[in-house]
Amino acid sequence: MNLRELLDRQREIVEAAKAEQRDLNEQEQREFDQLQEKINAIRENEKNQARDDTNILKTADPIQDTSDLVKQAMDTERQRTADITNLCRHFDLEPDEYIKDGKSVEDVRAAIIEKQMKNGRPSSVGIIQDEGDKFRDAARDGLALRIGLDIEKPAEGAKDLRGLSLKEMAKETLRLEGIPNAARLSDDEILRQYLTPTSLFTGIMDQTARTVFEKAYTDAETTYQLWTKRGTLKDFRPTKTYQVGTAGELLEVPQNGELKHDMVNAEEGPQRQLLTFGRQFSMSRQAFINDDVDFISTIPALYAQSARLGINRLVYQLLAKNPAIWDGKTLFHTEHNNIAAVSSVPTVEALSDMRIKMRNQKAAGGQVKLNIPSKFMIVPTALETKAGQFIGSNVDPDQTNPNIKNPFFNSLQIVSDAELDDATGNGAKEWYITADKLRSPIQVDFLNGVDMPTIVMKQPPAGQLGYMWDIYIDYGVTIVDYKTVVKNNGQ
Repeated sequence: MNLRELLDRQREIVEAAKAEQRDLNEQEQREFDQLQEKINAIRENEKNQARDDTNILKTADPIQDTSDLVKQAMDTERQRTADITNLCRHFDLEPDEYIKDGKSVEDVRAAIIEKQMKNGRPSSVGIIQDEGDKFRDAARDGLALRIGLDIEKPAEGAKDLRGLSLKEMAKETLRLEGIPNAARLSDDEILRQYLTPTSLFTGIMDQTARTVFEKAYTDAETTYQLWTKRGTLKDFRPTKTYQVGTAGELLEVPQNGELKHDMVNAEEGPQRQLLTFGRQFSMSRQAFINDDVDFISTIPALYAQSARLGINRLVYQLLAKNPAIWDGKTLFHTEHNNIAAVSSVPTVEALSDMRIKMRNQKAAGGQVKLNIPSKFMIVPTALETKAGQFIGSNVDPDQTNPNIKNPFFNSLQIVSDAELDDATGNGAKEWYITADKLRSPIQVDFLNGVDMPTIVMKQPPAGQLGYMWDIYIDYGVTIVDYKTVVKNNGQ
């Protein structure tokens, strides 16, 4: 065989492997190497031949590294096959004929457009979901089903994918992304080289963790939201508020008389400000290799509950600790007229005194009484049963005569929270009444009104394998009014 025949035979071997989408087998590799030895020998012998023969050799396609040539050819063919398959699936066409005939992606695209025009249909309508998108949705819901989440309408194929391990799912996503030999990659190779924050598998993990996080945050057992006012701030700068009082009474205007100018009474109120609260957690390399799906169902949920319980705790600490407010006095102060004169468990006498105090609060800068009605009774869990018996009874529990009615029967909504029980030394005995949410004494502000924490997946630092999430939320808790709350110090 001459040089040209040897080269042609090598190409035949490579093309046969490409057509079957595989690597060279042992026999083909041995023949390929023998041919290469003969080619090298011919080139050595012909170095000093005539110019024409030398030119022929120069125009021949050199094959310097057989392993590189085979790898490059196989990668190119796999990419062509994947691109044609995805393109045909968009239009419900079979890709096999195009792949077998060696058509390029551009050839297939042109053929599809021609068919669409002949059928009188547009070549593209709306947004087409590719294979990667469909797999991501199915894998996300499949993983959610596997960890026990209720998915109302799982994506098509989700139930089929719920049995995949994390490693199997990762390798399947890498295959869809065109990574060669994805099935043969080791666990460390997958983690170290391919699973970046923008990869398909990472997106599936991130979305599932976010679903778990948001559900757990919403389901967290908190009570602050039942009676506090919710607000919004647009940035982190301190924001001053004012306590609006009363306007002057309208005066009689005599004939041809003039209206007298008046200013609304107001006084400076609290300063509201946002703070950022956050944490970071990670999923280790070991958890990935061990297929620890319990991590995904447990850890994000724990941090979500911690985030909301943190707001709850701060609200009740602020209420119970009785801090100094904007006027320099403590929240509950004799000059604020918001401490019950009758210290006891909830009774008709104690609650009547507290109701009178709230209704008789006066507007800022004037003598007009605000006549504020009470809406909530806030108690520690130690008083929850007693409060329920009192408010739920249509007769006065403290009277022996059953004909004496309870004037507070079902008049207040009871809010009980364990944070109050040990907030102070006397926390298990202290209780409160407040106005409705619009006039709540405490306001919880969120940045631009977003009350759901942000959870973001990020690249772990160099030398750390696994996944990492940042969790943070921007909020502020502020006492905004002392006139809409009355405290009872208990027995």
